[in-house]
Amino acid sequence: MLEANLIPQRQKDEIKLRIYYQNIISSGFILFLLFLLLTISLAGILIFLHLKYRAIESEISIEQSKIIQTESYKGMEKKINDLNKELSELKRIQEKKSNLYQILDDISQNLLIDVKVYNLDIDKNTKQITVIGFAATRESLLKIETTLKSNPKYNNDIDFPLSNLANPKNINFRFSFTYAQ
Repeated sequence: MLEANLIPQRQKDEIKLRIYYQNIISSGFILFLLFLLLTISLAGILIFLHLKYRAIESEISIEQSKIIQTESYKGMEKKINDLNKELSELKRIQEKKSNLYQILDDISQNLLIDVKVYNLDIDKNTKQITVIGFAATRESLLKIETTLKSNPKYNNDIDFPLSNLANPKNINFRFSFTYAQ
């Protein structure tokens, strides 16, 4: 069988070009549709993953708040336990304490009037009390000396140097005594 193509070569070339052109356009269109389908599917996957991420993120924040609450409860519980230990220690100390607070209260209300005290040293064993301070006038110190000598609570082993009374005003003083009960 013999085939004869009577179409001129130029038309043949034009037909071939059209066929190539149509093949390129149809291939480009198919590639565009495939790219569009891929983009739509990737966008769907991205939206799905974003929604999952949001759900997981909300679960994480709920769990973190639970952990924070648990830790704060544990912290509060530890603070309460520590405070209870300190309170029981204070109670134990108060039960063992001497009447040191009563001595301090008595001295501050009845003895150390009109003076500034810089240092008050109390030896709990010997009940020896040493006072260092400042008095504006000699009369303030004379009142203290009179009270020390007249009150039986203080009238034990008093060391009140005369140098305390040497100046009439602005006196830095120091004296000691034993507190009797």
